[in-house]
Amino acid sequence: MILDNVGGMDSKVSTISQYMYNYIIIDDSFRELKTLFLDMAKDEMKHLNILMTLALTLNMNPRWWTCLNDQCCYWSPSYLNYSRQITNIIINALEMEYKMINKLLYQVNIIDDPKIISILNQIIYDNKKHITLLKKWETKLVR
Repeated sequence: MILDNVGGMDSKVSTISQYMYNYIIIDDSFRELKTLFLDMAKDEMKHLNILMTLALTLNMNPRWWTCLNDQCCYWSPSYLNYSRQITNIIINALEMEYKMINKLLYQVNIIDDPKIISILNQIIYDNKKHITLLKKWETKLVR
């Protein structure tokens, strides 16, 4: 479960990579939006560090992979959405944030360790802030 947050399809590695791609391809006329994606990528890097450290603490190998029933699959750049249309970029970013929140909420409900729950809740809180910021851009550009 924790490893899937690190290197699964809907993971922090995916989000960081997607946000860095978005930062690079968004035109400089949208400087504030570019900066938003860079700042959110930095937040996601902090989350990745926390989750990889947690995995290591739990005696897992914190590679960029996900494991289920002793079958491990490495993270792939094919998980990303390589759209260059600004509206699709924002919609995709919102979808990524919602997916991560839903995944973490599910984990909070089935994990018994209060320390892990606290870590996941902090990440959920940060992701909700990202949604608020992205929604402002969605209102400006998509609707």
